[in-house]
Amino acid sequence: MENVPNKPSAPAYLAYSLGVLWLWSGIQPLCCAAGESLALLRAVGLPEGWLWPVFAGASLLDVCFGLLCFWPGWRAWRARLWLAQLATVAGYSLIAALRLPEMWAHPFAPLVKNVPILAVLFFLYNSELE
Repeated sequence: MENVPNKPSAPAYLAYSLGVLWLWSGIQPLCCAAGESLALLRAVGLPEGWLWPVFAGASLLDVCFGLLCFWPGWRAWRARLWLAQLATVAGYSLIAALRLPEMWAHPFAPLVKNVPILAVLFFLYNSELE
């Protein structure tokens, strides 16, 4: 990426912090919260036969996103990585907002916390564009 005047550069810790978040989001439910995760997918309206495949697929996607945040070989593809993550967070948030509206009132604000995550992803995406 060439150095463009007045273009903000992204500090590495933003990518690394997102990597930790994605890894935790993919591993923790599989290890410690499968029942709760499946219950949420059930509440979203997924049929029983789709619960485990969607759960495992989403966890795998999260882990892959997390690993790619740390892998320097993805430098040339970073803009696409941030855009894919942005779309995923927006999609997860939209589904939760529409199908699990009680999440808006949750005391830990899982949907509201996605707003700054989306902002960071948008910043990272823009920082990769030439």
